[in-house]
Amino acid sequence: MRADELAELFKGRPLFRGQHGFYVLGDARELLKLLPSGCADAVLTDPPWGVFKDDPYDDFKSFLECRDELHRVMKPNSWLVFFFSIPRLFELRPYAEKFSYKWLIPYLFLGYGTGSRTALGTEATYGLIVVFAKGRPKVAVPRKDVIVADELPVVEGRIGEPSFKPTAVISRLLSAFTREGDLVLDPFAGYGSIPLVCELFNRRWIAFDIDPLKFRVAERIIKERRVPSIARLKKELFKEIPKASKAKQHPTLEDFVRESK
Repeated sequence: MRADELAELFKGRPLFRGQHGFYVLGDARELLKLLPSGCADAVLTDPPWGVFKDDPYDDFKSFLECRDELHRVMKPNSWLVFFFSIPRLFELRPYAEKFSYKWLIPYLFLGYGTGSRTALGTEATYGLIVVFAKGRPKVAVPRKDVIVADELPVVEGRIGEPSFKPTAVISRLLSAFTREGDLVLDPFAGYGSIPLVCELFNRRWIAFDIDPLKFRVAERIIKERRVPSIARLKKELFKEIPKASKAKQHPTLEDFVRESK
């Protein structure tokens, strides 16, 4: 199915379109059920890790509950690639029971750290990407199994937002595990770093996220194809959801739908 045909499956839900795909606001556990079986060439995502206490949507359990639906919507020989928390790697056993574990790819922050702390009491200087497979997919373009974290020219300055993953790293993953024109699914799209890079490198894409503020920020970033200060965008767009802004609390999905009517 074409991306525009797939978008019709989500008619009536908050959604925006890019040139090569679309982003739906909602719970991935429910939205995945609307996709046809075997439609995605690859899944590339940054799922909730359950480590950010100030984020009400950082629910690791939701990622575990998506396992079977992700397997269903993926093509028979396809890749499941995702950024993940180093301390929680051993909690991925349910995914290892459904998919074939293939590799870990570290991405290095040279000259600066990630902002998170290690069990050794120091700042972490690398993150990990986990590679699983459904069936026996082939690598599109062989790449080194270590990546230097960097940004593409569309990023204006240092991001400083841990859930916005480095765009140059994403471009390397796309080139290794997908081909031009492939359909990439990102069920936890957040601020839109993965859909943005899909736009730039001619991959079709489908993105979901439950956080209304991240949805709004991602819409601006993907449509403009540039990444300004995310902190400034968050502050600006937060004011557009009056109830949440007045209460000075994180907007809910219900707030967004109510204010959009």
